[in-house]
Amino acid sequence: MALATQMDFTFRSLIEGKPGTVWQREFNTLWPAYRRWFLRDGEGDRPTYLQSLQALRQHMPELLPTYETMVELAGGGDHAARFLAQYCPPPLFRGCSQAVYIQNEPVIVRNYDYSPYVFDGLLMRSHFDQRSVIAMIDCMSGVLDGMNEDGLAVSMSFGGREEFGEGFGITILLRYILEYATSVKQAIELVKDIPVHGAYNVTLLDRNADYATIAIAPGKPSRVTPAGIATNHQRGSSWPKYEDKVQTALRFEHLSELVAHQQHSVDNFAQLFLQPPLFNTQFARGFGTLYTAAYYPCRGECHILWRDHAWRFGFQNFEETEYRISFIDPEGYPVIGQPYAEVYTSHKLPGLSF
Repeated sequence: MALATQMDFTFRSLIEGKPGTVWQREFNTLWPAYRRWFLRDGEGDRPTYLQSLQALRQHMPELLPTYETMVELAGGGDHAARFLAQYCPPPLFRGCSQAVYIQNEPVIVRNYDYSPYVFDGLLMRSHFDQRSVIAMIDCMSGVLDGMNEDGLAVSMSFGGREEFGEGFGITILLRYILEYATSVKQAIELVKDIPVHGAYNVTLLDRNADYATIAIAPGKPSRVTPAGIATNHQRGSSWPKYEDKVQTALRFEHLSELVAHQQHSVDNFAQLFLQPPLFNTQFARGFGTLYTAAYYPCRGECHILWRDHAWRFGFQNFEETEYRISFIDPEGYPVIGQPYAEVYTSHKLPGLSF
């Protein structure tokens, strides 16, 4: 029998309005690792600064002042500027389950399943432009999930397609939604024509209990469905090896049954994400549940959950704190000693390797 292995990791919550010294400190800490990832296939494989700037100007012009501030805080270097634009970044395969649940009030709950080696663990309350946002940040200019003060919440999951193309990293798109939309309808209209480099399912919920999922894939028109459940596949996607390893169909069916039966309170529904088949422990292979997030638009609350701990924050009662956790892989794969999870397929992609 294999001995379990573990990796210790620290989550932190941060407060800063516009990007400033707090953001700069975190960027300086993370940039060496991000730079290696961003340039891993060579500088020529990434768009130039001018191409990145032109793409932002065309598709997300409102973000430009914040982007320019970030670039300045990052030192103004060419590589950092290209990285922060998130235009045609290296591919990443993530896991994730997400669902909207309505019982007296709406909630959107998600599990983020990935490798702790390529994860920042930073929850931040910010006010970059027009409104306050609480979000789990990613690549310093994007977010993995979050909610704004107007009660719009968003989460993403990988869409289960092996193909990548020309477009933005999904997390800067989610940042754009939270900064400049106040409802599901506005969010759909805002991002419908923005190209994204990979396949993703973006689930939205607002305080009026409106919800939808946008299925995005490179080179294909976005498809909006009145669905509040998404795992790691899309209509027409076909990647049997990946789908089998992450059990996307099993998790989708399980969530569908939970939502259909309506037997739980919204808080208890969130707790169910801490149990199989939604909760995963293959951390060394890039498929472990790093955290569960629950966003309550009517309360204006964000809950970040682990099996033995929880953060419960609102826009008025957000505090800076830390939580240290040990991610344990029961199969005994080596979590400690690798800078990234093992290579998956021939693409040399960190995360989700089997």
